[in-house]
Amino acid sequence: YHRQHGIATMCMAPLARGRMFGRSDLATIAKELGRSEAEVAIRWCLQSGYIPIPKSINPERIELNTAKGFDLSNSCMARIKQVDSGYMSCTMASPCHELAWDLVADSIPHPDTWGGGRKKGKGKGRDGKGNGYEDW
Repeated sequence: YHRQHGIATMCMAPLARGRMFGRSDLATIAKELGRSEAEVAIRWCLQSGYIPIPKSINPERIELNTAKGFDLSNSCMARIKQVDSGYMSCTMASPCHELAWDLVADSIPHPDTWGGGRKKGKGKGRDGKGNGYEDW
């Protein structure tokens, strides 16, 4: 869908804060290639057309996070694609990620669909009066 419509997909914290390292075939692939799991995961994102935004304050890690100097074979790409377990490292994310794609593909669904409406007294919203969704 994204490629078809010219939408760039950004991967915020694509390494799941390292919590899944050593628990999948990604570790095996990284070892076979003589690279870290982070490098391989970032390289997979780049070769898949995603924009990974890994977080680090360590200069050495920042350099490694460029994942430059190697490419993944079609076989490695396919193996990594099978790794997805549905793990979510950011449990504070919006519940919108659980919505069916057809609900969000062409427009923003009404907040009642995903529990996004604000409760009274919790903020002013876009209109300065309440929930900010009066146009629905």
